Amino acid sequence: MLELRIAQPDDHLGAVAAWRAAQAGRGLRPSAARVARVEEKVAGGLLIVAAEETEVVGMALGEPGRAQDGAGDPEPGLLHLAMVFVAPPVQRQGIGAALVEGLADLAWEQGYRSVSVWSRTPEFYEACGFEPSGRTQALADGSLAVHLFAELEPPVREVVVRSEGIRLGQLLKLAELVETGSEGKELLAAGAVEVNGETELRRGRQLVDGDVVTARDQAVRVVLES
Repeated sequence: MLELRIAQPDDHLGAVAAWRAAQAGRGLRPSAARVARVEEKVAGGLLIVAAEETEVVGMALGEPGRAQDGAGDPEPGLLHLAMVFVAPPVQRQGIGAALVEGLADLAWEQGYRSVSVWSRTPEFYEACGFEPSGRTQALADGSLAVHLFAELEPPVREVVVRSEGIRLGQLLKLAELVETGSEGKELLAAGAVEVNGETELRRGRQLVDGDVVTARDQAVRVVLES
């Protein structure tokens, strides 16, 4: 069974092994210097791994974004997506997309609010919600790298409610987005609550199964008891 998790130090060697397997699948043999550089990045970056039992089969690595494509000062709130690799035997099973989503959720929790990437395969990242910035870069091997960017969104957690449903004001308290009813009323009046991506001012709005409520950099999905 596949497990997606925040990497621990014991996962670092497995993450590098998954990267090397992906490189080998493309007919590439990284130099010792390149391997050492990746090991350094894995040890110091924001890392998510996909594992089957004890074997790491995929990894996604993020680093603090910097201006001038890494040559300038850090840009607050920007994550640079440095690496996404999946071992050949389990490619084309959605693991890469799951790794990108998992890294995005972790990045949000760490205070990042946007992410950028340079890639030879922009179609993959567009399918993950990224948009091309319009910038491209010719690489030494003659291929073209495309720059893509995405605004991060808060991870969605599920809140189970009784089958008869729940009103918005009640959900804000149940999900611990506010502590009191009056606090929820103020939040709604300020236009700081969204339901399914649209601002909602009505405390008494009846929510249905699948509605997503966003407030205070948090998002919750309503799940009705069956």
